[in-house]
Amino acid sequence: MSAQGKPDLPRSLRIALLLLLLVNVVLLAGVLGMLGPNPLSGWFETPREPQRLEQQVRGERMRLLPPASGPAPQAAPRSALSAVTLAAAACMEIGGFSAQAARRAADDLSAAALRVEAFERQEQVRWWIHLPPQPTRENVERKLAELRRRNVTEYTLITTGPADAATFTVSLGLFRERERAERYLDTLRAQGVRTAMLTEAARPLTRQWLRVRDADDAARARLEAMRERYGAEDVLACS
Repeated sequence: MSAQGKPDLPRSLRIALLLLLLVNVVLLAGVLGMLGPNPLSGWFETPREPQRLEQQVRGERMRLLPPASGPAPQAAPRSALSAVTLAAAACMEIGGFSAQAARRAADDLSAAALRVEAFERQEQVRWWIHLPPQPTRENVERKLAELRRRNVTEYTLITTGPADAATFTVSLGLFRERERAERYLDTLRAQGVRTAMLTEAARPLTRQWLRVRDADDAARARLEAMRERYGAEDVLACS
């Protein structure tokens, strides 16, 4: 007991109270900012939590970009694509047929799902491809059979003179231009029709024509092939 009559505290308790007082003083200084902004950063290996978050998430890397100016590009509407497709199509005419050839050509085009219109056109023809006149029907029938064997099916039989002295002529085509007539004559001779001849015979003639609307490249190629197959004279754009 002390001289004043008060009990003495143990030495260990006095040390503990002193350490507690020092800790409180240090914490108070830290709260008041007397030890700097990060007083514990040098005491531990890892930085304080706010600093670690600042290093992990960089503000400049997370910046949102503003939307681009102007509307976003859109796909072309179907109607615009259809207009481009239709622009490549055209109205085409093929003509100079005989009536029989015109019907066959129209059936051929209709079978290809093409819209066909038939019409007539008055023309002035000048060049005529034909076989020599035959004195009897028996002779001309033999000539026609020979043509069919050689795959020549576009012809017209013309009878002239009185019944008791008639002559028979097989017409193979009428042309406005000599160049086209000569080219077709060469085709016939390549098929073995050796006796076909070309004669100048100017005359007006009504001939058959076909019109195909919305003809694309495939349709135009078909028309060109049909010109030779059916003996047409022209393939041209609609007038």
